[in-house]
Amino acid sequence: MEKKTTKTVAKEVEKKETVKAAPAKAEPVKEEEVKKAAPAKAEAKKPAAKKAPAKKAAAKPAAEKAVAKKEVSASVTVQFGGREVSMDTVVENVKKAFEAEGNKVSAIKELQVYVKPEEYAAYYVINQKFTGKVNLF
Repeated sequence: MEKKTTKTVAKEVEKKETVKAAPAKAEPVKEEEVKKAAPAKAEAKKPAAKKAPAKKAAAKPAAEKAVAKKEVSASVTVQFGGREVSMDTVVENVKKAFEAEGNKVSAIKELQVYVKPEEYAAYYVINQKFTGKVNLF
C-alpha cells in the first residue's frame, strides 16, 4: 500500500505541478491579452467620451452668444471733415440703391459695406454679386 500511496501521491504532486505551471504560464498571456485589449477598448471609449462633452460645450457657448447678441446694441458713426453719418443710414441708403436698380431688398443675404470717407462714398457688395456706390453725406 505504501508504494501505491507513494505513487499516487507522486502522481498527484506531478498533476498539481502541471496544473499550477500551466495556469501560471497561461495567466501572463491572458493578462497581456487583457492589457492589450483593455487599452484598445479604453481608446475606443475615450474618443466617444471626448466628443460628447465637446458637443455639449459647443452648444452652451452658442446659447450664450445668442443671449449676448440680444443684449448688445452697436452703433457705428463715421466722422470726417466736420461731417458724420451713422452706419444705419449708410445701410438704408445701400438698400434703397439696390431696390432702385430693380432688385428686391428681401433678396439680400449678405451685405458688405466699405466706407471711404476721403471720397465721401461707401461701396457695397451684395450677395457677392452686385456692387455699387452710395454717397456718405
